[in-house]
Amino acid sequence: MGNLRLIKDDGIFLLFVDYFQGIPVRILKNKYTEEIKFMADDVARCLGYDSLHDLLSSDEGLDYISNWKKEHNDIPLFGNSDSGSMFEQITI
Repeated sequence: MGNLRLIKDDGIFLLFVDYFQGIPVRILKNKYTEEIKFMADDVARCLGYDSLHDLLSSDEGLDYISNWKKEHNDIPLFGNSDSGSMFEQITI
């Protein structure tokens, strides 16, 4: 990584793209809170999976889910923006 490029500014989020071993990785930064989030499908591809679905369907993915449930039993795995969930739906 090292060629971070801004590709969109919607007033709340800045959307950047960078590359990890040739794989594009989209990164969101909230302009107000400065919180950084990575697009899950991109992270899954960096880990060697074709998609987030493939990662979560694997033994490794099931371990991630199990550990999340143990550590955050009161927070859903999937949620809306700023829900605190592991995977948030964000539209930009």
